[in-house]
Amino acid sequence: MKYLSILFLALSLAITSCSKNDEPIIRSTKYRIVFIYSEETTQTFEYNPTGNITEWHFLETTSSQTIADASYDYDADGCSVKINAEESHGDHQKWIFEEVLYLNQNGAAKSAEGVVGLYRIEDNSLLMKKRYSVAFSYNELKQLESIQIVEKRMIDNGEDPYPLKWNIDFAWSDNNLIEYREYLTPASPLIVYEYTYYDGAGADYAPIVQRPILRAYYTPLQYQGYFGVKPKGLVKTVTVDNNYSTDYSYNISTNSMVEDYYEKSPGGKDTKYTIGWEESGTKSSIYH
Repeated sequence: MKYLSILFLALSLAITSCSKNDEPIIRSTKYRIVFIYSEETTQTFEYNPTGNITEWHFLETTSSQTIADASYDYDADGCSVKINAEESHGDHQKWIFEEVLYLNQNGAAKSAEGVVGLYRIEDNSLLMKKRYSVAFSYNELKQLESIQIVEKRMIDNGEDPYPLKWNIDFAWSDNNLIEYREYLTPASPLIVYEYTYYDGAGADYAPIVQRPILRAYYTPLQYQGYFGVKPKGLVKTVTVDNNYSTDYSYNISTNSMVEDYYEKSPGGKDTKYTIGWEESGTKSSIYH
């Protein structure tokens, strides 16, 4: 792991100071999320005194087995976030990430560089290691428009000279995200998510992400606005590859806060998610 430390030292030295002159995307809100609970999964969120996410844990509720886990360390100038994360992929493999996420002047993600190791869970043996880079682009409304990803497999004599490149495009309408399209070539997408929304206003506190942006550990950063402005409405359905759909419904409190939401799978199964909130800057919680 020595060369990973060297990589992060180099990345840290490469960070230049940045000023926050542009109007920020990330804005403080009265309440922040501390957990999302269902009978199947539990997410918990921890914050530093300035209100930024510092730890995120995503577990199977009954076994406490890790689905994803991440910690976040912020550059003093507010120009980058160092992320250490682990994701389970099936029963036999885990991915460990070490990443630096660089920010634009307005606080939105600009680019990322990192290393991911793929390990066998049974004996923690290394299967593969990759170096990757990510670039984020936004439209004039500060909505995320595209992501470009490059991965290079790390081999004994350096890096694979033939990197894997792919893209994610986002389509918006009436300030709502209506399509997520991931592809190697535009004519043959790997996966397409299409979204519909409930009519009328949404909720002031509704940080629900049905589809993480690229990485699971980006989820709490999405909640805090690091990937541009969020959709204004509440998602009604998510359709995958024009094939099957998942439906959503919500319980909203009188102070415009989503207390619970329900997910109906294509097979008809209903899952209830309960959301815990706390007032920003305090440890007084509002649990539903």
